[in-house]
Amino acid sequence: MTAATTTAPRGTTGDKVPLTRSTFWLVVTSAVSTLLCLGAGLPSLVVGLVAVARNSSDHASAKRLTTIGWWVFTACLAAMLVGLLAVASTTAAFEEIWDWEAAGEVLPQLLESFVTVTLVVTVLGSIIAALLGLVLAVLLTALPSPVGKVLRLLMDFVRMTPLVIQLVFVYNLVPGSWNEQMMWIGTVVFGVHYSTYMAESYLSGIASVDKGQWEAATALSLPKARTWTGVVLPQAIRATLPSLGNWAIAMFKETPFLIVISVTEMVTEAQRYGGNTFRFTEAFTLAGLIFLVASLLTAFAVRRLEKSLVY
Repeated sequence: MTAATTTAPRGTTGDKVPLTRSTFWLVVTSAVSTLLCLGAGLPSLVVGLVAVARNSSDHASAKRLTTIGWWVFTACLAAMLVGLLAVASTTAAFEEIWDWEAAGEVLPQLLESFVTVTLVVTVLGSIIAALLGLVLAVLLTALPSPVGKVLRLLMDFVRMTPLVIQLVFVYNLVPGSWNEQMMWIGTVVFGVHYSTYMAESYLSGIASVDKGQWEAATALSLPKARTWTGVVLPQAIRATLPSLGNWAIAMFKETPFLIVISVTEMVTEAQRYGGNTFRFTEAFTLAGLIFLVASLLTAFAVRRLEKSLVY
């Protein structure tokens, strides 16, 4: 006789699977928001409870439902905030502090300054900083110790000097006929300044590469260039990518310093509009929201890129 065999349902392990923290907090947060925010969290609470019910029998499905639940919670919360804003905008007190007409007038100006100056300086400055920082990190690792110490002193000088002072120094150093090119000069200053920070991140990534990798490359008689480009740097860059993204976001938020070299970027445009119309609230609020959205999108892109580079 052959022993009867039973096939466990798909996703079932036979043991009780504990809830993930994400599922637990989804249920708790949704329940609290349902009680305090007039049922705003009810849809996500339902999704969370379904995820709890399926956790033991189909853990993978429960995790997917948890992700969907958080998106539902975010959408409901956003809809509630928009609704509250719509109701508040009809009151006289709201009209005293916010003018939709002024907001609609300044928004195109802010977006134009953001795209043509703020975004360009950030993207090009980040590219310069990433490439130059990588070169500096490799040089610090490969050069003889005395030369490396001199290079380290130069990097420390750049890193420990305020960015504003560096911008003003370069502004006073270049000829007056270059005033129309100050945005590009400022971009280079941003790139050089942040390259010293990114170099430190690269150095940490290089140090994280296991010594066995170096020994294996030596045993295979790989050229130094091949060792760096094929073995060390791919692992180091993967390890330092989150830090590089943070430095890029930090650079993005410091672009208002360009005003010291007479470059009109988004915050300066907001200041100018407020000075002409005395409507500072709309201009600076929208500028802050643009900064926030752009920073969140950048952080999300960096996380996606980091996940795609994981072996």
